[in-house]
Amino acid sequence: MSDHQTPTPDFSPAMLKGFLRARVKMQFYMAAYPNSPLKAAPDQEHREARLRGELRKLAGVSAKDFNRAWAGLGIDVDARLKLWRALGVSPTAHGVRLIGTDQQEWMAHRRADDAA
Repeated sequence: MSDHQTPTPDFSPAMLKGFLRARVKMQFYMAAYPNSPLKAAPDQEHREARLRGELRKLAGVSAKDFNRAWAGLGIDVDARLKLWRALGVSPTAHGVRLIGTDQQEWMAHRRADDAA
């Protein structure tokens, strides 16, 4: 048996913030720059706001919860799960159970039915 332990994946509020922001930026640039020449800067803020709204609706969370997550603040565990799943990530599929507004615990066994 190895002394090496697999690190627990990080589903903290800070990590959720990073994933949300990366998804919006990625979607913006994919839509703004499908072909050369590149042009989109004038209405980037408006487009990104629209993409944030679409992601929030896809997740099915309140504007308050989305804004708190966007800022890296803790939110209700159900809203956290919905946001992670909207990003295509299931914490339980990675052996992690979310607890409260900003904590997590390693689960002893993964459950196949918990996959996103």
